[in-house]
Amino acid sequence: MQKVFKFEPIYKEKVWGGRKLETVLGRVIPSGDIGESWEISDYGSDLSKITNGECSGKTFREVYTSDYESVLGKPFKGQGFPLLIKLIDAKEKLSVQVHPDDAYAEKFDPESAGKKEAWTILQADKGSKLVCGFSKQTSKEEFSQYVQSNRVEEILNEVEVKELDSFLLNPGRIHAIGGGILLMEVQQSSDSTYRVYDYGRPRELHLKKALDVLDFSSADPQDRLSPKRIDSFEFNRFVLTANDKFRMEILEIDSSKKFALPPFSSEPVFHILMILSGECKLEDLDLKTGDTVLVTAAGIKEGVICESKSSFLRLAWSGPGSDWIQYTSP
Repeated sequence: MQKVFKFEPIYKEKVWGGRKLETVLGRVIPSGDIGESWEISDYGSDLSKITNGECSGKTFREVYTSDYESVLGKPFKGQGFPLLIKLIDAKEKLSVQVHPDDAYAEKFDPESAGKKEAWTILQADKGSKLVCGFSKQTSKEEFSQYVQSNRVEEILNEVEVKELDSFLLNPGRIHAIGGGILLMEVQQSSDSTYRVYDYGRPRELHLKKALDVLDFSSADPQDRLSPKRIDSFEFNRFVLTANDKFRMEILEIDSSKKFALPPFSSEPVFHILMILSGECKLEDLDLKTGDTVLVTAAGIKEGVICESKSSFLRLAWSGPGSDWIQYTSP
């Protein structure tokens, strides 16, 4: 099994989308307002295609289901790929929305799943803001009044953002991406999204379900992730979050010499790398800012050679069955 997969992006046109994937990241993208690039997807019929190596031309699902252990790792045998990795370009504000947890989705949205997600800002225009939580403690009844009187924006917690800021959005947290922001999103492989408010755009709202799952407490400062430095190898290593759905780390690599990316778990499982800045060579792939690859469990076990002067965002599954080093006390 090959060590590293690169994928063909799946582009999505959105009413709020823009052209930063082209102007900021230098990609050749379709015409129109491109709001999303699904970098690694195994959700529904949106199946990522591999573009390199012996598996080139095959779908990711086709490859990993033929050899779970080598591609995803032993803990995932017989399961679907658990994550969905996106780039999001918001020229305008996205809708204010909320996601359910697994238990609610299983009962009311059985075709999908719960949705925990995290964002890392890749580029933001000056003064750009996003919504993360309520500005004050509220209640289902009080918030319903805000909705009915078209005053939702009065109770939203807006946060000004800059490059490399990161946020964790737990199920139940009200949120929205503001205009002028390009970010990376990692989420559970799910499309369970309940739209609460859409700034006057004539799109369907999902108020009943949203009111069922919303966390009405005031914004939690810990949703804005603070990198925690931990012992590293030949680079600076910071944990952003290690939760029940995924683990996110930043690796700052200031070295042009070659080295093998070390395994960070006792059981080899897949890892996802996104280049936050700079360039690097990973095995035979030349990567630049915004590029995303998946290192297979076989690649983690055998070792992947990197030559870089970059900052990686390293994403790793941290669900049941994995035993992450530094997981309990990063």
